[in-house]
Amino acid sequence: MRDLERASGIGRETIRFYIREGLLPEPVRTARNAALYGEEHLTRLLAIRRLREDRFLPLGVIRVLLDAPPEAGWDSPDILPHVDALLRARLELAGAREDARAILADMPGGAEELAELAAGGIVEVADDGTVSPRDARILRLIADLSRLGFNREAGYAQDGLKRYLAAMRWLAEAQVRDFFRLTGPRVDEEKAADMAERGLGLLIALIGELFTREVLKGLAARRNRRAGDAGLGEAGEGVTPDAAGRGAG
Repeated sequence: MRDLERASGIGRETIRFYIREGLLPEPVRTARNAALYGEEHLTRLLAIRRLREDRFLPLGVIRVLLDAPPEAGWDSPDILPHVDALLRARLELAGAREDARAILADMPGGAEELAELAAGGIVEVADDGTVSPRDARILRLIADLSRLGFNREAGYAQDGLKRYLAAMRWLAEAQVRDFFRLTGPRVDEEKAADMAERGLGLLIALIGELFTREVLKGLAARRNRRAGDAGLGEAGEGVTPDAAGRGAG
């Protein structure tokens, strides 16, 4: 364990937690208080650390990624070799590149905010300070959120956007893999581009509805917890639940 801690930079309590959660295999037990850890433990630990620190993925998603069997062939250059160019031509936003600072000019600390967004991979800023039409749209949406009050002054940090980006990257990678693996062998490139273009719009709408539903469920769960806590508090003020029940009877 000491060697594994030193090699991975991860503490033993965290390693033991990963073993309990099934993210790491059990070590080879050589005695009641002794165990051997192999190269697989170190490899998986470093992968978990990278996925958590670089891509901000939750442990549930990391478990799926680590346990997923390799799918050879889906990225073969022979499968729909031109569909990315066809789709890019349809989905790229028209218009010239824009000055990123000008978009955030009315935001407090706009230049600093832009630097953080670029460093976090939220937008890509060229050496001349411009962004693509899509990244310009992303910046405007972020500016609109800031004006609503979702800003650094209120405590909203870049980590929230990084979580969204990490989730979107994971979903996009999974969708691309499934598209080429399942759809690629069955259709020609024009049909594939049509399916991808229309399907992407539907998926975006579906993700929005799922997200909205889960937010509302979270709010309802919070309300129910607070109502439950309030009920317990009332019963605790000199009247036990049993006594209250007897009195009502």
